[in-house]
Formats: sequence, structure tokens, C-alpha cells
Amino acid sequence: MHIVDGVTALALAVLLTACSGQTYSCGTASGNHCYGVVSWTGTPTGFSLQMTPAALTSGDIGIDDEGWLIQYSSSTCSGGVCWVETGVDNTNPTYSNGYGTTVYFWASGTADAGFQFYYLGDVPSGDFTQWIQFDVNQDSTTPSTWNVTISRPASSEVVYKQACTDNPMTPNTATEGQELAGTNNAQAPIVFFTNNAEIKASKKTDRTTDGTVCKGPSPACPGAPPNAGWWAGETPSTSPHGGTFFTDCC
Repeated sequence: MHIVDGVTALALAVLLTACSGQTYSCGTASGNHCYGVVSWTGTPTGFSLQMTPAALTSGDIGIDDEGWLIQYSSSTCSGGVCWVETGVDNTNPTYSNGYGTTVYFWASGTADAGFQFYYLGDVPSGDFTQWIQFDVNQDSTTPSTWNVTISRPASSEVVYKQACTDNPMTPNTATEGQELAGTNNAQAPIVFFTNNAEIKASKKTDRTTDGTVCKGPSPACPGAPPNAGWWAGETPSTSPHGGTFFTDCC
């Protein structure tokens, strides 16, 4: 387990307080969102990361911190994209997958089922003070199944283990960070991502390349919100644990 370097207890306490709300232009519930993320391309069969989840405020639509495994330019999936994702989310309860609290979740998009969101329970308060690990990897016997695991590395406790089935994608991108939807008042204290790793053929390898950072509406990435980047120079190419990425909003 990696402890964030160079952050004193006092500084971390300040950083973990929610910032004040603001207005922004990050689309509707179903699209045109803003992102504070880093992405890697290649041929992954999974990803692994550790995150310090924070209590999120949804604003008028929602906000999350998560990891995605994606196939872009797919001829079989809706909109040309297949994906599996997992993390923490707060969506306004006026929307179909909204609980108004910070929850663990996973979701997927396939040709047959379209968008599917799976609520896994509210994030316990104790999880806001420790590293939580998120893994998505291809099943070793059924290639169209993707195993989603959320665990507490300090205790080796598996919190949730789920399976995304009937998703015959060939991923070419892995992404991690924050997604923001709506126009006002979402809040997210700073969250750290570390032990960032690629999974390929069941072998997990720490990231050694720095990926591509996007802040703001994708694909133009004109700038925050959300805010995101490599923390204190701890990039994958200069650290032994896949770097330390951060997000916050707004």
C-alpha cells in the first residue's frame, strides 16, 4: 500500500474538505460530460488502481470517481463504444440511478444491453479514510465476462465481487479519474489514485508511462472543471507505484 508522499496530516485535512460550489457546463444526464482523467491506450485485458474515496455532492445531476476499461471504435456496441467501469458515484435522486449519497457501483455498456448501472451500497464512512482497490479484468475461461472487484488492501477484505457478462469487447483504452455531469453545485474533495496498473493476460504491471490527461469537456479538454493531474510530480515514469493521480471539483 502506497502512502501519498509529501503530504502532511494538516495539509491533507485541508485538502479533504469540500470546495465551494460553482456553475459549469457539463451536459445532460446522458452525455456531453466533463472529465478530469488520465488515459492509456494499448491492448489491456484489465486495470487495477487504489483510490482514497471521498464523500461526493451530486449537484443538479452527478459526479463520480472511477476507472474505465473501454473499447473505442467497436462495430458491435452502441455508439461504437463498449466498456466496463467501477468506482464511487453520487447522482441526484431525480435520475434513474440516483441515490443522493456516495455509493459503490459498477456499470457497463454493450450492444445488447446498452447502458447498465449496478448499485453496490453506500460507501461506509470508514472507507473515506483508507485506500480502496478497484479491479476489472477479463475472466480466464469466458472472454466475454469481466470480473469487477472492490477490496480493502489493508485488510485483504473483498467488499464486492461482481461479473459483467455478455460483453465481447476487445479493450484498447483504460482511463481513471472523475466524471462530472450537469450545470451547478457538485462538490468533490481531493481524491488520490495510486498503484495504477495494467492487467494483460492476468499479469498485473505497474504503469510506467504517463498517459494522456484530459480536463473539461471531452474530446477538446479545454480545462477544468473537474481539476485533475499528477500529484507533486509523482508520474508513472518517475515513481515505483504507477504514479499518484488526483481529482477534485468544483
